Amino acid sequence: MATRYQTSITQHRHKIMTTNQFPQAHSRPFHFHLPMLASMLQRSSRAASELSNSKPLSRGIPQGLRVLVLEDNVGLARMLREFLEKTGYRPAVAHLGGEALRLLEEQEFQLALVDIDLPDTTGFEVVAKALAQGKLQGTKIIFCSGDPSEARVARARQFQGTAFLPKPFGIIDLTSVIRQMFQP
Repeated sequence: MATRYQTSITQHRHKIMTTNQFPQAHSRPFHFHLPMLASMLQRSSRAASELSNSKPLSRGIPQGLRVLVLEDNVGLARMLREFLEKTGYRPAVAHLGGEALRLLEEQEFQLALVDIDLPDTTGFEVVAKALAQGKLQGTKIIFCSGDPSEARVARARQFQGTAFLPKPFGIIDLTSVIRQMFQP
């Protein structure tokens, strides 16, 4: 019985590694994802304590800001929304670029957390399109990505009033960037 189970797992792993089930082709599909997952799990207990003590972290940051969260990772988007709500922000969450553009038609935001890699487009394209439509004018934008390459950071800096935050990041990292962006 154990042998058949082990064989089944081996066949399943082989199937995953030989089929392109990932948005980006990798010769070792889990190579990038496992270290990031491990890092996120290590930070989870720290994040829980940070989230429970979120009021001191928000000192020096304007309260009541409308925040657009554009993040395709549902779990991360939920955690960001919860943190932002607990610190007095009013977040709206979108998981796709098209959803974010629809939200921008309905509301104005003072801050946007924008994931760069999205299933339907890129965060850069969403921001560029929104700016061309007269949206996001004066909005502070934080681009987020698990790929902090020089090219991505440089592309993020092409947009005025932006910052780049590499993933995975903690609540302290996020509040520090927000605080710096809203300093007089």
